[in-house]
Order: sequence, then C-alpha cells, then structure tokens
Amino acid sequence: MGRKGDLLALVDSAPGGLRTLQAALTTWSHRARIAEVHRRQDDAVRPGVRDPVPAVAVLPGAAGADDPDDEDDEDRDDPVRPVAAADDEPAESLSTAYVVVALPDRWRVVGRGHLAVSDGRRSWAGTSTLVTERDSRRAAIGDAGAIGACLYPGAFLYRLDFTEPEPRDIEGRPCWYVAGHPRTGPAARQGPPARPDLRLQRELVGIDSEIWIDAATGVVLRHEGSIDGEPCSTTALTDLVFDEPVRADEFRPPPGAVVRSRHELLRDHLASMGIDPDTVDLDDPVQVRAALRQGE
Repeated sequence: MGRKGDLLALVDSAPGGLRTLQAALTTWSHRARIAEVHRRQDDAVRPGVRDPVPAVAVLPGAAGADDPDDEDDEDRDDPVRPVAAADDEPAESLSTAYVVVALPDRWRVVGRGHLAVSDGRRSWAGTSTLVTERDSRRAAIGDAGAIGACLYPGAFLYRLDFTEPEPRDIEGRPCWYVAGHPRTGPAARQGPPARPDLRLQRELVGIDSEIWIDAATGVVLRHEGSIDGEPCSTTALTDLVFDEPVRADEFRPPPGAVVRSRHELLRDHLASMGIDPDTVDLDDPVQVRAALRQGE
C-alpha cells in the first residue's frame, strides 16, 4: 500500500488503541487570514454562493450557541478559542487549555475563564462558578473543538494531496510529518463523507497544511496552516501523557458550580432583551434565532 496508504489507514482508525490522554492544547490564529481561508473553502464547495457572516458571535454556553441542528456552528464549546464580538477580536490570538480525555466519550477542556466537560451522556460549558448543561446530543468529543479534530483527523487528511510521510519526533513521540493542500476535481470527492470534514476545516485551518501525526495512534500532535505563504493557524498538543489513569471526577462540573439548563439561560437572555420567553418555542431553533435577531 505504501507509506501514504499506511498513513491514511492509521488516521482513519485514530485514535487507535488510545485509552486516555492528558495534554496542553495551544492554538494560535490570525483572524483575517482565517476568514480568507473560509471564504475560499466556501467558494470551492458552492461556487458563487456565500453565506452571510453574523456581525456578532455568541459566547460558548450562552443563548443561541446551543442549536443542536447547527453542527457546523463555530461557536462551540472550545475554551482554547474563546469567541468574542467581531469588533473586539484582536488580529491574532494565542490560547492554551488543559485537556483530559478518557475515550471513547469523556472529556474535559479547561481554558482561561472557561471550561467544557462531558461525562459521555451530558455536557456542561461555562465557568468555574456557573455552567450550562446540555443533553446527549452535544456530549460527543466532536463538540469539544480542536481536541476532537486532533483525535479524529481521518476525514481531514483524505481531503489533502500530501507529501510522502517523513519520520519525525515531537515531545518524545515518534510521528509522521506531511505537508499538503486540498485536493481538487474528482479526487476531492474521494474518501469519507464531506460533512465531518467541514468541522475539521474550522479547527485545522489553512489552504496549505503541515501536519505531525502520532505514529502509534494517528492523533494529530501539531498542525500548521497557511494561506499564500503566510501562516494563519497553529494547533499543538504538548506535555503529553498517554494512557495514565484519570479520576472520574475530572468529567463533572466544578464542585459548587451553579448548573443551569439551556432553557433557563435562554429564557433569561430573551427577557434581558425585552422579549417575552413564553412567546418563543425554545426547542425550535428557527423561532429562537428569529427572536434573537428581533432583540438585536
């Protein structure tokens, strides 16, 4: 099958036999370059058609950020990449979070001033004192932001034309290094379905990519994205601890934190905007979005 085929098989089965992972997850991004990457990717998928970008994003865990029917919403539970109002967002951002994962479905990501955690059945997002609880539809590791993309990168690599894998080393872990760019034409339709890849493109961002892949598990340990020769994003896992025991209480809300449901938070948010929450079906994403726009 050759090295490329072996690497595809490795990432397709990622995270392999991995049981637990503890790490520091660091991301760097350049706002304008990432916006241009997304614009080109959208044009490649739908030539001549571009979705409008909202002027103001919603904070993770806040009203409007929990739409279960919007799986590609960028405002997910990702403490590593906090979401800010567009006008206040700096040109560049650098963030680090502590990550602990017990596969297949328990995870915790703690960043500065924000956390997200799941016990596999429910998930919580918020701060050390107040969290919003979500049901099982948002408990999957894929909703944990960048760590989910690093653990399950198969669809991402299938969308690239990449170089012959080279053996490298990161943090004492043997890995494979490749550089690549998106496939075009009929080749772009090969491999796994496109929908998971849309989420990965929002986490591992770049027209061109350099990727370091753990040789044992297929997990992405580092990704560097660029556009027109300029860097636009970096995602890196460091301080790696593989397969060490993890306490069960890692996957619960912080002790003493107030736990509120999505409906409670949404009702309060609508009321603060002068909208009667009893006039809105809080389980209907269309009605919720319309109400939020009405209150802007």
